[in-house]
Amino acid sequence: MGVGEAPLGTQDGFGSRSVLTDPRLGLIERLELAPALSGSASEQAIRARAAFLTNVTDSPLGRVLRIERTGNGLAVVSAVPEGIPLSDLLAALEFKNSTLSGEELLELAGSVVAAVARMHERLPFAHGALTPAHIVLHSNGSTILTGAVYGDAVQALQRNRENLWKEFGLAFPSAASLPRFDQRGDVAQLGAVVLAITRRRALRRDEYPRGTNELVMSSAVSADPMIDSKLRAWLQDALQLHGRVVFSSAVDAEHAFGAILPAAEERSLEALSLQTAIRQLCGESETPQLSTESLSTPSRSHLRAS
Repeated sequence: MGVGEAPLGTQDGFGSRSVLTDPRLGLIERLELAPALSGSASEQAIRARAAFLTNVTDSPLGRVLRIERTGNGLAVVSAVPEGIPLSDLLAALEFKNSTLSGEELLELAGSVVAAVARMHERLPFAHGALTPAHIVLHSNGSTILTGAVYGDAVQALQRNRENLWKEFGLAFPSAASLPRFDQRGDVAQLGAVVLAITRRRALRRDEYPRGTNELVMSSAVSADPMIDSKLRAWLQDALQLHGRVVFSSAVDAEHAFGAILPAAEERSLEALSLQTAIRQLCGESETPQLSTESLSTPSRSHLRAS
């Protein structure tokens, strides 16, 4: 489904989304925030984060255009990145409207890991709201992270780990106190996203945090058992299922994920194949051009040489 055909009224824990056409700006997304995120404290946190991001350039983050107070409600208007949300791709995979090979799934996961790593590398910043709905895949292989203005507002709600997952679909490491919205929290959310990619579907509300290790241990995308073993170990580390911190940021997670990916020459073919699948889902027909950004995750051969 192309972005222009996105259904109106798509809803999740953050609120109700609609995709509209603005005569001046083109396609925009209007998110009518859920009541829990519509108070004055939430508004202040969202506006502060949006103001900070206004001055950020050369990053994979999407753009917020304006924030509107509508009576007791609050709406965030954002530019619609060209491409398809990962949540839509997962739905297409689950309901067999699209298929991806195991190699293409690894390439997809690698591009998402690379985008979050690029954000952590360039900004003293935690996204705080990484979900498949906040990851947009462009058909040229680049990845855009949306929803980066909501992390501080969600943190201010002081929800526990279980409720953050049930209400917003946000994963966090186990902790004695309330979850911390830092880069290690982003890594746990990234782990949940990659786990969903390996399962070819969105994770259910009753699958995290209990039951997650069973999902990880039954995940398989490759004909090579060694690749699947490394992938499962990476997922356990990213999700911190053993209660220890292995990746302090997505930069560390990206470096480790490089040991799972094939050499660059093999990846280029999978990247083109993945881009073709995304173009088809977006309703495009042109021949894809390989983006060097899509291959930014280090390969196994790179790691061997380092």
